[in-house]
Amino acid sequence: MDSLLENIRAARAEDGKSVPRQLLEMLKLRLCKPPVGISEYFDYGIWHRSITADMRDEFIGWRQSAALDRELNDDTSRVLANDKLLNYLVLRANGYPIPSPLASYSAGGRRIADEKALQTPDEVRSFLLGDVYPFYVKPISAGYGRGVLGVTEREGTGFRLYDGRLIGLDEFMAPFAFAPYGGMLFQQPLGAHPAISELTGTKALSCVRFICFVTPNGPVIHTAFWKITTGRNMLDNFSHGDYGNCLGAIEVDSGKIVRVISRMGPGGQVDRHPTTDKLLLGMTLPDWARAVDLVHSASKHFPGLRLQNWDVALCPEGPVLLELNTESELAIPQAISGRGLMDQRLSQILTDIARDKAAYRAAIAQHDAVF
Repeated sequence: MDSLLENIRAARAEDGKSVPRQLLEMLKLRLCKPPVGISEYFDYGIWHRSITADMRDEFIGWRQSAALDRELNDDTSRVLANDKLLNYLVLRANGYPIPSPLASYSAGGRRIADEKALQTPDEVRSFLLGDVYPFYVKPISAGYGRGVLGVTEREGTGFRLYDGRLIGLDEFMAPFAFAPYGGMLFQQPLGAHPAISELTGTKALSCVRFICFVTPNGPVIHTAFWKITTGRNMLDNFSHGDYGNCLGAIEVDSGKIVRVISRMGPGGQVDRHPTTDKLLLGMTLPDWARAVDLVHSASKHFPGLRLQNWDVALCPEGPVLLELNTESELAIPQAISGRGLMDQRLSQILTDIARDKAAYRAAIAQHDAVF
């Protein structure tokens, strides 16, 4: 209740919209099918006077976001995105740029290419004694930056991380014992493009998230946003602003940053980088056309995933495919842009996909009837 009152007051102070009008708009959205929640009303900026009644209808809540993922992505195909070893195997086999693997840890000794296969915790400990630094290590199956560490060097019995922290061996090894991760993957670090490093003040990656729909007529990038690293953070995760990083809405046709937020809700919009004070708004991301072409091309290899979320690192050597995700939260791009995702373009995309799926089911039914 306290946070609700704070948001109501903040929205009124920033925009002048009366409390009764805010409450009426919240109620209408909450009663929609599917509904948009009260917290989402503030997170997405729906409270702002610039949002007309027709524009409010284009916003979707977390329930519809989850429903779209269930409808568009086949369960049998999810493993091709969620299991990073399988995903990288497909990408590498087709010649796409991916982070170079240093070692893979799993009980079965799985690996992507010719990197070292580690099968026991003792083998991991021996690996860590070698000349393997710096590196990033991440779970084979996880998202949202869970379990990811960037290590610059071994320091005594501990490990120095990219963000300056020193952790011990037990803390480092804890993710290796978490069975749902399915193992861990060591990778060579990637560096940010010089134009991005100059702006953020760090070589840590600030990846672009591409939201791509695979339609009967080919892949369509509907939305893209920039995950902007700040301070000494080694990851670009946002988590509703908890990490201090920023997010930038991208004009897909040009790669230009058109809106930036440091947190969700009233008062979250910023123009400059919090660490360097350099202007973010209006910047055009480097190698944009190459990054777009890369996602268009790679997405075709995962036809069972009609809603794909690609993280692409913009590096000195060019764009690199960092990972493919399903089950992403589609709230984030709405909060960044201040605009609903379900515009006319997306409505047409979903209509085309539904028509294609119906034709597919009809073909199967006709085949079964004959045979």
